[in-house]
Amino acid sequence: MSMTVAVALAIATWVGGSVASATAATPSGSLLIVGGALRTDNAPVYHKLIELAGGVEQAKIAIVPTASSSLSSSKRMEADLESYGLKPEQAYIVDITSKNAATQASNPEVVAQLRGSSGVWFVGGDQLRITKAFLKPDGSDTPAMAAVRAVYQQGGVISGSSAGAAIMSRDMLSAYGIPMDTLDFGQAAQAAQRGVYVSQGLGFFTAGIIDQHFNTYNGRHARLARVLVERRVPLGFGIDENTAIAVTGNRVDVIGASGLTILDASGAKLTDSPLGVSIQGVKLNYLESGDAYDLTTGTYTINAKKQAIAKGDEYENGNRLITDLGQTNAFNRAITYGLVDNTADKQVGLLLRYNQHYGYGYQFTFSKTADTEGYYGNVNGIDSYAARNVQMDIVPVTNDLTPSTATRPSDLAAVKAQDAVQAVVFRGLMRTNDQNQFQPNQPVTRAELANLIVTATAATLKPSAVQPATDVAADHPLAHDIKIAVSRGFLTLADGTFRPDEAVTREAMAVVLKRAYDYYQFTTLAHDPIAFHDVAHISPAARPFVDAAVGAGLLHAEQNHFRPHQAVTREETAVAACRLLGLPW
Repeated sequence: MSMTVAVALAIATWVGGSVASATAATPSGSLLIVGGALRTDNAPVYHKLIELAGGVEQAKIAIVPTASSSLSSSKRMEADLESYGLKPEQAYIVDITSKNAATQASNPEVVAQLRGSSGVWFVGGDQLRITKAFLKPDGSDTPAMAAVRAVYQQGGVISGSSAGAAIMSRDMLSAYGIPMDTLDFGQAAQAAQRGVYVSQGLGFFTAGIIDQHFNTYNGRHARLARVLVERRVPLGFGIDENTAIAVTGNRVDVIGASGLTILDASGAKLTDSPLGVSIQGVKLNYLESGDAYDLTTGTYTINAKKQAIAKGDEYENGNRLITDLGQTNAFNRAITYGLVDNTADKQVGLLLRYNQHYGYGYQFTFSKTADTEGYYGNVNGIDSYAARNVQMDIVPVTNDLTPSTATRPSDLAAVKAQDAVQAVVFRGLMRTNDQNQFQPNQPVTRAELANLIVTATAATLKPSAVQPATDVAADHPLAHDIKIAVSRGFLTLADGTFRPDEAVTREAMAVVLKRAYDYYQFTTLAHDPIAFHDVAHISPAARPFVDAAVGAGLLHAEQNHFRPHQAVTREETAVAACRLLGLPW
């Protein structure tokens, strides 16, 4: 199955090669959106927050702790604002937590406190806690949310960091969602699943999707790029840590220690397949402190202390492969030192993942085009860059940089469910042998199944439930996965033994799949009775698991015969894995 998506811009217009949002009407208030990890000594950001809230004499800033599991970050923010000149009565914590929001979001006293503020600050944590607390189940505003919007409409500032940044746009990315998982699995059905969960945000920022921790969290450029193209949102705004954007009217100003990356996906294309996703034609625009972007015209204003980097004046002469784009500032360095301030026309980098000795991932190529521009200067005593129109293309590869098609099993012609098998082999969920054969009709062993389920669900060890298996040596290549699978109850021991090389029966597979499904989907899989022709051969204890697994399509009962004691094949296992994860193949 292959899917190609191209962005259509019915809601935007082109201005000088950039996209201008048609929703950029001048708002009454301002936004101050911080990419997370705001340091107390970042005076420009704190001063801007206080300024937008009315100044040191007039500011009244409500601190909302809802995203956090404790009040520690809220108390730190309260102390920070006092250290920058506010009196205690000017910076205060509002009593809306994730535990009491059901009543407090409509508490007249809380609502009045919010409405009487000139600024609202949302602390970091889990952004879903904020939207659950401030929005009703149907997505409409609670009284507390209406009060926050009133602050904005009356000229106040709405602000926040990390989770408090993610809530600002209409489409909100969850706190979960590893970028590599988003490339592999796309958009998740719910939070904490492989991929990224996208839900309704508070919608203060309407020009695109906000993402945060952009320079530190495992290459979030990849995550945001896929979401933009699939959801047909032209622009994404990725804010680095200890950095803010101030949005006043139609102007976006960058403030702080690092930068803002504006992803332009208006001309991008995405092709998804069992062998990974390819994304072509995303444009990256990188700004740092003192730079600005106009939401109406799509034009950029570069800090006057920075000069355009002319061809022939580049600082670096050539670059080398970046082996881990998930490292802090790796994308920023790729764009700046690796490309716009470099004689090279391309910079290549990787995001890779391994299962035992097999590795695969995605190759990123950053390229200069006719419109690419680089800027460099000394701002506030440090090197500062800006970059315009850097093209980013993403393709799936193996760890030796061969195309993902190289992972196709040599015996693929013997496979019926070819897409499912290719999907699990490329993603390292199941392995081929030394001859690159998948052996679809061979039984799957308990050790292989443990590895598959743990890798697929990203399950972690449950220390309180660890049971050592006497027949699994410490140096067994799958010892750790077996320990996790047993600790999570996916598979069990018998008299202290795991029996790693034993073939898995279809009945045993049904038990494992239901347990894994319940763990991964955060639910209990239903098990309406199915009148199998061979129901008498299914053990009573396994019957609910078999009914549930077949009913959910994880396993198939051909002609209504389940064949409980027959070994489950590797091909059946591949199909079950795809269905467990919600992959379309």
